[in-house]
Amino acid sequence: MSSQLSGLLKEAIAPELQEALFRPALERDFPIVLPYMSQVNKAHIVMLARTGIIQGDVAQALARAVLELDRAGPGGFVLDPALEDPYFNYEARIIAMTGAEIGGQMHTGRSRNDLKATQDRLRARDKMLALMAGEITVRRALLEAARQHAGVVMPGYTHLQPAQPITFGYYLLGLAQALARDHDRLDGCYRRLNANPLGTGALAGTSFPIDRDLTTALLGFARREPHAQDAVGSRDYLVELLGHCALMATTWGRLAQDFYVMTSYEFATLTFPDRIAGTSSMMPQKKNMVVLESLKARSATVLGAYVAGIAGQRGTNFTLTVDGARESFRWAWSALDDTIEALTVLRIVVSAAEPRPARMLELVRANYSTATDLADALVSSGTLPFREAHHVVGAAVRLAIDRAVPADRMDAALIAEAAGQVLGREVNVAEALVADAVDPVRAAERRAGTGGPAQSDMAAMQAALAERLDQEANWLAAERARIETARARLESEFAALAGGPS
Repeated sequence: MSSQLSGLLKEAIAPELQEALFRPALERDFPIVLPYMSQVNKAHIVMLARTGIIQGDVAQALARAVLELDRAGPGGFVLDPALEDPYFNYEARIIAMTGAEIGGQMHTGRSRNDLKATQDRLRARDKMLALMAGEITVRRALLEAARQHAGVVMPGYTHLQPAQPITFGYYLLGLAQALARDHDRLDGCYRRLNANPLGTGALAGTSFPIDRDLTTALLGFARREPHAQDAVGSRDYLVELLGHCALMATTWGRLAQDFYVMTSYEFATLTFPDRIAGTSSMMPQKKNMVVLESLKARSATVLGAYVAGIAGQRGTNFTLTVDGARESFRWAWSALDDTIEALTVLRIVVSAAEPRPARMLELVRANYSTATDLADALVSSGTLPFREAHHVVGAAVRLAIDRAVPADRMDAALIAEAAGQVLGREVNVAEALVADAVDPVRAAERRAGTGGPAQSDMAAMQAALAERLDQEANWLAAERARIETARARLESEFAALAGGPS
């Protein structure tokens, strides 16, 4: 059988290759890319008509056929793997509807290369706007929870060992700050992504007098991609997007890991409503944090898609190739969907998390995390230089542990005894100084002006993050409105080109 796609090729693609390579990809991708292909075709046909590259009656016939296929959706096509890909299947349907003389003109002045590059950017743009919306809702949830729990004192950890008293609200603000950086990365990537490759052809542009500014406006892009070969041969924006998603997933994975530990029986500092948990088929007492486990696992799958994308790009030529533009990103789109879904899950988790203030305070009173405050108090009072104070308090903590004295019961006598052991001399401190230093509530509050858990610092951070969040949410709404305006213009001009219902 001869090729349906080329006068050069004497044979069609082998049936085994059609079934192994093209049919699976067609059936998987066609329903998803069809709306984007239609959008690009509409902009291209309007441009061809406006520039006089095709005649008005040809443009009208093409427009009516495209609208008919829009109404039919994926069900209007019988996919043929011998035609290789979504575009050739689409074009074959257009030609069957309008004849070769008309349908064959739709592809004037472009290549599958710039068509596919444009589809990918439109698709990635939609995903990125959804990602931004999702992480904005998560940050709102974090800020609201941080406000509610600003005064809930809890142990802060380094190396998963008790370190210093913080508050649950302070912890959540830290996650909001980290996600704000993730937004910065998405924002930069969006500005690099939102450029129009349509009209760059296969790699060297086209000799037809096309109007790239028109298609840029109709498709809602911010600008044109300037270099044809780079425009069709590069998908670095998609690698970048996956990398940013992997970083964001790492952020939420760390939160999920912390929450996972905090909900354990041994920690018992956090709980969730039953609607956020699973159970065991055998053990009736189990309340399993399967949602947190899923969030942790999702970060690994997103990272896998990123690695696959960048590894596939690494060995490709700097031009359009199947491995560089398609196979490298076999898992990219599902990973982006997974990220969007995970942000919904994360918002629910953040909003539903219920700290246990009494248990948190119990731990922080007992776990010696106020030792730094005690050493600082010895320094501030002029009793000892810091390094000596550090050693004395360390010895005092050892004595307290050996005698089962909790942190908030440490006293001046214990400090004096420890000083005798470490320094060989007696150190006298006021009882009130020690009591104030080992009070975890006071410890969390006294670090003002350094980005710590003091109420004044948290209020300032909360206000700054909230203001920034509002600005970013307003930008997102405006950008979505701008794109929707461009889409409405495209649909209106295309309908006018079709001359009303066919």
